[in-house]
Amino acid sequence: ATPSNEELRAASRSPEAGVLRPSGLRVIDLVEGDGPLPALGDRVYVHIKVWGSSFDAGEPAYATWAADGRPSMWFLGEPSAVVVGPPYVPTTTVPAGIDEGVLGMREGGWRRLVVPASAAYGAEGLPRPGGRGLFKVPPNSPIFVDLRLVDGGGGGCDRLLRLQGLPKSISCIPGKI
Repeated sequence: ATPSNEELRAASRSPEAGVLRPSGLRVIDLVEGDGPLPALGDRVYVHIKVWGSSFDAGEPAYATWAADGRPSMWFLGEPSAVVVGPPYVPTTTVPAGIDEGVLGMREGGWRRLVVPASAAYGAEGLPRPGGRGLFKVPPNSPIFVDLRLVDGGGGGCDRLLRLQGLPKSISCIPGKI
């Protein structure tokens, strides 16, 4: 069962929630997936939502749910080549902490991450478009991330998103378009 928003907030409110990895990444599993467990080098499709100050703190700094509904895709362990939508060319990079946060996650899983600044956007921060010194995520700040692994090797997204002529809002989540 999918937890309510209040249950999500409560599960991630405590600074001791989840598991703290040696890298400083805090991982809070909200929903355990039951699909494939991707290995390094596997193609993953992940819905991502990023906040700069805390979970659910206003408009996200970045969200695939808010864009065209397509998850980000990259090869696990290779976050420098993220591709989104046709023509499937690299468009951006995923912070190393988000890539690490997918490790150990099964398809269908939903987890929250508290990513330290060094594994997030670092000294550059995440500037606003045309920013002139304004940032969605300030330099040297941690980020707060929701992840939903919609395809961790099962191939559903790959089959759906590589077909021509599908609407841009395709989500790869069964029953959702």
